[in-house]
This record gives sequence, structure tokens and C-alpha cells, in this order.
Amino acid sequence: MARDYQAITWCSAVEDDFRSLLDIAIREDVESIGDLTSLSLIPEKAVGRAAVVSRSAGVLAGMPTVEIVCGAISPDLHWEPLLPDGAKIQPKDRIGILSGPARAMLQAERLILNFIAHLSGIASTTDLYVQEIAEFPSKVYDTRKTTPGWRLLEKYATCCGGAQNHRAGLYDAILIKDNHLALAAGRAGLGALEYNPAEAVRSVRKFLAEQDELGPRPPIHCHGNLIATCKMRTSLLAAVAEVTGSAVLSEIIAKTPCHQLEIAHKENEQVPRKPADNFPAKEVIVEVEVDTFQQFESVLAADPDIIMLDNMSCELMAQAVELRNRLKPEIELEASGGINLKTIKNVAKTGVDRISVGALTHSFMMFDVGLDWLEAEEKNA
Repeated sequence: MARDYQAITWCSAVEDDFRSLLDIAIREDVESIGDLTSLSLIPEKAVGRAAVVSRSAGVLAGMPTVEIVCGAISPDLHWEPLLPDGAKIQPKDRIGILSGPARAMLQAERLILNFIAHLSGIASTTDLYVQEIAEFPSKVYDTRKTTPGWRLLEKYATCCGGAQNHRAGLYDAILIKDNHLALAAGRAGLGALEYNPAEAVRSVRKFLAEQDELGPRPPIHCHGNLIATCKMRTSLLAAVAEVTGSAVLSEIIAKTPCHQLEIAHKENEQVPRKPADNFPAKEVIVEVEVDTFQQFESVLAADPDIIMLDNMSCELMAQAVELRNRLKPEIELEASGGINLKTIKNVAKTGVDRISVGALTHSFMMFDVGLDWLEAEEKNA
């Protein structure tokens, strides 16, 4: 099997992204004024207890967010989780129990439900795709078609639903697509002629091989980035450096002024190790997209790690699998392009190794979840 992309688990980088989103969500709800309805109707000393309950069947994701929401709203809010992320749930299943000051509970209610509904919706949709092809060896992968600001959270949710993570961003792998080939053709003076994808693979292999010889380069600074943003990316970058084994990435991370890897991780959380010096940048995953069988035939000889078969018919994909099996069995094939629940099984039947599905994060249905107040006798049970 080819090297794979970094899996997104619940870690400091994911949590930091969530906290940034939560700050915006709280401001949207209360600004600097507060919950006017609760302030006018609910006594300040009133307390309550309620269950967060599933209204539909699916897969749970986002449980770590609830404790963070509670801490942001009131130190007196208490959350008792009853199920873990990745759990299969049915209507009326209790996900957890929320208790504390009634005003704080009402302020936290929609925040908790929105985040769980969003992430569990993605996990539940992902599970449908994974189960649809469970009888085949093909694996379901997510894409970068994510909600801006939600990338890591949404990819975490697809993992909860049983999918594999594709690259997290442009920085952690090479994926040569049709637009790269079109621009490369112009740069090479070929006019409207197509730039050979096989030549593109060889070019990026040469580029990567040269990186360790060039030595570390300073990190790219994007306009408007805050130091806090740089901090919260450090742990993820270090994890990517470990997987790819890039000495260049390691040096960049080590020399970044805001590098705070030691404090970015919670106690007992696994801290990514420094990559070994004998794993150079040239080991970065190289994937190339092709949309014709002729391109596929030519690029096999260039030895990319993965070939993406974009919008190909099942018949052509089956032919590509047969040719790959004969000539280059170590190269993995990925199907991509408009794949949905009605078509994914036929795609899996072709024998491709990977099936990337943008619908996991751009066409999911929000999960139905609600908050039910517990009766007095149940409170004291």
C-alpha cells in the first residue's frame, strides 16, 4: 500500500480551530448584551438538568466540543457524556446530560446542538458511503471541499464516520491536477498543447529531491495571520513532518519564532517526534490526476504514489486497474469526480483502491439532535 495522508484525530490543532469558531458563535448569539429572553424570564439562581438526545439515526461526532462550550459559557455548567464519538446512535438515544445554572444552559443549548449536528451530520453521511462499499477493499476518502475554517473539524468528523483523510491542505502533499498541467504547458511554451502528466511527475520528484540539498527556508507568512494562528498549526505541521519525514519541514518548525510544541499539547497527549534525518523531503506523497486513458498509460511509467482517475467511466477505470495490476501493482488508484451513494458501489467494483467523495463535507444533512429538560423525579434519580 502507498504511503497515506495524515489522519485527523482530536488533537490540539483541531481544538484550537474549534475554539476560534466558538468565539465567533458566542459573539453571534449574545454580542456584549446577553440572552435577553433568559435575562427577562429566568431567575438568576434557577438551575436545571437536561439530556442531549438524538432525534434520528446516525454516527456521533463532536463530543469533545461540548465540554469546551460549557467552559466558555459558565464554570458552573456540568457535562456528563454518555456516548463516544464514532458511536452508532438511534432516535431517542441520550448523548449526554447537561446541568447547572438555567440561564447558562439556555445560552449553551444552541451552540452545543449546532456543533454536534454539523459534525454528526458529516459522520453519518460518511458512514452511509463506507457501509455502501463495505464488501469491497476500496476505501472512502474525504476532500478539501470543506467549509472555510472548519477543515480540520470536518475531516475529524469523516474519520468518526469511518472514512480516510485525504491531504489536509496544499502544504502536506503534491497533487498534480489539470490546471497545473495547463499552466505548466504555457510556461513550457507549448501554447494550447497539453503538458505531459508523466513529465510533471518527474519534475516534482526532482523538485522534492532538491529540497534537502537547498537547506531550510523561512516559513511563508500570509497577510493577516496572527501569531496565535501560527501556534495552533504547529502541532499539525509537526505531525505532517513526521509522516512525510521531511527534514526541511522539521527545520522550518524548529526555527519558527512561535514554535510552542511542548505547551500546545495537553498532558498525556502524544507529541509528534522529530523526523529522522534519513527521511528526506523527496518522500512526500506525489499524486497525479488524469482524465484520459492515454494520460494514465503514460503516467504509470513515471511512478507516482497515487494516480487519480478523474471523472472516468467505470469501464475505463476497470481497464486502468487491470493495466496497473500487470505493470505497476505498487501504485494506488483513486477514483474521483461526482461520486454519490448511487454510483459508489459500481466504482468500487472496478477495483480502485481509493474513492474520494466531496459530498461527505459539502452535501451532508445536518444531524437532528435536541435538548430535553428532565422531570423533577428524574433529576433526583
